[in-house]
Amino acid sequence: MNHSAMMMDGKMMTMMHGKNMPMTKTMTMTNGTMVMTDGTVKMKDGKIMMLTDGQCVMKNGKVMKMPMKKGVKDDKMKM
Repeated sequence: MNHSAMMMDGKMMTMMHGKNMPMTKTMTMTNGTMVMTDGTVKMKDGKIMMLTDGQCVMKNGKVMKMPMKKGVKDDKMKM
């Protein structure tokens, strides 16, 4: 089982054993939430949402914002 599915730079990725890989098929999380390769998330209650860059779905089905890595600067920062 993959650990999470995330939207990065407009592409769906999965993290398995600490490595990011392109998402190639629909994933079903432990609570029944389904994550599709286009970023569509169908929650166990039937609610449908679309992931945006930086959002991820954990293996328990919880949607959250990915934490920024230390030292990574926001490219939208004004000079």
